[in-house]
Amino acid sequence: MTKKPAGGAATGGGGDAGPDGRVFVAVGMALVVGAGMGGLVIRRRRPNRG
Repeated sequence: MTKKPAGGAATGGGGDAGPDGRVFVAVGMALVVGAGMGGLVIRRRRPNRG
């Protein structure tokens, strides 16, 4: 029979570890959507040639 350590790893991180990852994901999604919409607007306003 093997012994298992009790408790979790003491990493020092907790509720005050820093900004939540969801904030970075939300900002990244907003940038992707904004770039896509900007590309569509630029494409639509460009005059047709040929």
